[in-house]
Formats: sequence, structure tokens, C-alpha cells
Amino acid sequence: MRVPVKLAVGLLLLAWGFADFLFPQTVLEVQSDLLNVPPEPEEALADHKRRVGLLCILAGLLAVVIAFG
Repeated sequence: MRVPVKLAVGLLLLAWGFADFLFPQTVLEVQSDLLNVPPEPEEALADHKRRVGLLCILAGLLAVVIAFG
């Protein structure tokens, strides 16, 4: 994979991860609007979204490091 593609994937994962980690309720609402499903504002699902966001942040950081390494 070329460096710009790796960097773009890493930055996309970072952005997605920060959105999930910092604003899980908002992301859930937007996703339910886009997918035409009823909203699920449960706190347990928001906690899961935060954990997924943290994993996306770590994967994005790893992708950016690999792109420059």
C-alpha cells in the first residue's frame, strides 16, 4: 500500500475513533438516521461505542506510524 493511502486510512480511523469516543450518543443518532433504524440511546451501547472508538484511535495511530515508518 502506498504511503498516502496508509496515511489516509490512519487519519480516517483516528477521526472515526475520536468521534465515537467523545460523542457516542451523537454518532448513534446520526447512524440511526442514515440507516433508517429506530434510535437506541442506551448507555450500555454508548459505552460500547466508546470502547470501539478507543480501538479505532489505537489502530489509526498504528496506521499513521506505519505510513511514516
